[in-house]
Amino acid sequence: MNKKTVMIVTPPLTSPAMPSFTGAFAAGCFLREAQNASVYDANLDFFTNHVFSKKVLEQGFKLAVQKKENGLISTEDFRVLEKIFQSQSSRPFSTQFFRSESFYDPEKYFTAKSQIDDLLLIYSAAFYPSRIRWRLLKGSVIDDYKNQLFISFCHEKFGMMLKQVLPKVVIFALDSESQISGTNTMINYIKTIFPEIQTIILQNKNYAESDTFASDHTFSLQNQPFFLNWINTTWKCKNQDTNLEPDFSLFPLKQYLTPELILPLKPCLFKDSSSFWDLVAKLKDKLGAKGFLFENPISSFEIFLKKKEFSELFYGVQSDMENLDKMYVGNENQTLFSSGMTLIQWENPGKKEDLKIKSLWNLSKIGVWNHVGLTGLFRSALKNDWLRFISLNPNIAHSFENISYAGPYCKPDLNGIDPSLQAYSGVKQLPGEPFWKLLSDPAHLLLYLKRKGKKNLFCLRTDKINKTLISLGSGITFHFRKPDELPPGFLDEICAMVKAGGSVDTKYVRYNLERAYLIGYAQENGIIVGNSSLKHPRAEFIERLDTITGLNFNHFVERGYTSVRPEYRALGVGARLLKGLTKGAEQYKIFSIISEDNTATQKIAQKNKTKKIAVYYSEKVGKELGIWMPEYMIEKEWKLKL
Repeated sequence: MNKKTVMIVTPPLTSPAMPSFTGAFAAGCFLREAQNASVYDANLDFFTNHVFSKKVLEQGFKLAVQKKENGLISTEDFRVLEKIFQSQSSRPFSTQFFRSESFYDPEKYFTAKSQIDDLLLIYSAAFYPSRIRWRLLKGSVIDDYKNQLFISFCHEKFGMMLKQVLPKVVIFALDSESQISGTNTMINYIKTIFPEIQTIILQNKNYAESDTFASDHTFSLQNQPFFLNWINTTWKCKNQDTNLEPDFSLFPLKQYLTPELILPLKPCLFKDSSSFWDLVAKLKDKLGAKGFLFENPISSFEIFLKKKEFSELFYGVQSDMENLDKMYVGNENQTLFSSGMTLIQWENPGKKEDLKIKSLWNLSKIGVWNHVGLTGLFRSALKNDWLRFISLNPNIAHSFENISYAGPYCKPDLNGIDPSLQAYSGVKQLPGEPFWKLLSDPAHLLLYLKRKGKKNLFCLRTDKINKTLISLGSGITFHFRKPDELPPGFLDEICAMVKAGGSVDTKYVRYNLERAYLIGYAQENGIIVGNSSLKHPRAEFIERLDTITGLNFNHFVERGYTSVRPEYRALGVGARLLKGLTKGAEQYKIFSIISEDNTATQKIAQKNKTKKIAVYYSEKVGKELGIWMPEYMIEKEWKLKL
């Protein structure tokens, strides 16, 4: 028997990839006063030794059989569950994979994660309407406080630990509201079996459902002096909130489901940046931490300006998007994020505004992965604005989280976008889905970004039907043909691509493309991923251009109807199409029209050695437009009106 005064417990369900910061904070409070405390990561035990065990799998499938017999599960769905059960029984899942170097092999990660998803699907069916998942940001969720999966865990695992330790006080450390159900189940178990044990809640922040706790006391890190006062009063201590450090040493650090140790920290709880970075150095040297996830960093953007040099460390930050206006721009932005910063998880995005988009774009350009959380954005109009933007600009907002609708067995789709909000939903869809959707945890996303890099991860997709991986851009072919030389159906798809781009009037798209001089398109995996064309301008338009520029546009073709799928916009598809069309223009000179407020397209044009030769006001679109040409096609004797 190893009797302790205090047991600090991390309840399920949250990330099994890293220890609890709230639990480490609680441990640090008792460490200074040499109290007899222990740590039990029930969440890690729940994942590694309970959910994935053969015994619990058999219990889950037995419940699924009963629900099928009661007509709650269709015969078709049950066949799927039965097939999964047979596969899982013959090939038990081992969490050791996540601690090995194989973790970084996308194909092996794909296989392991698919096995986990299949396993959790059985539990979602067995314990319906509860739901269980392991996903980004919000962790896992089981809604029912009396869920048998939790109750069996209490009897088989938690109860055994309580008998071994016999604590006087159990402190439940919550980092996420997804732990509320598990916490209540465990508290009810203690009240029933061990009524003499006092139960305390320490939350990362005040959660909406915290009033449902049956604990003796509830505290929050948002008001940590109250927690410290309780400790000081109960144990006659003298803890002060100005000199406390989280203590991760009591956690089973080698058992978390990552190949390298990632630790969570809250910079706002430290008195100054110097003490914060001193702790980072200590955790690196003594515990072997390789990466950190900084939560609630109201001041961490400024803290990074004073960061000590740890070239081998890498970081992720979770922040409200309202903090974007506190960030630095230009070279200062580069300095702020160039050393180790690879991931920002944005929460509470609010209204989509130009300044926010510009800041996200600047961050993306220097190598930061932007993850946008929309789960707390309840106003549908605001959320839909963001979803449209994310769908159209995955090279700026690289990943997202959105509870959009319930799937089978009340399993929500966290990464779904309604087709009506997707700009390219009317064209043939790309195979598979982005690999980032497979990554179960912010710690996993951070590790993959560090090892693979933003660009490689951005291009990686998983095809669950064919069980293969796809790397976008690895097999693009470019074609340049006359309209009557296009394969059957291609003109229809190109017209749909132009319409999906949404930047031009589509009334005469087919008419103009059928009469185009040359059409260029990029193709990969049998799908058109980008297109552009050289078209003959209308006679009245030629006459107007002649008047504006003083040049003769009779021997010009206009480059237009350019559309590149959002997933391919960072891969140079547009530049390759421009180069091919320019080469195929033969005796014609080329011009294109770019609006004066479209700075992004202007930068691309300049990068491809295209120059603006004139500007005019268009009554049709209500703004100024620029006329651009390849530099080498501009004659020296031309008297340009710029």
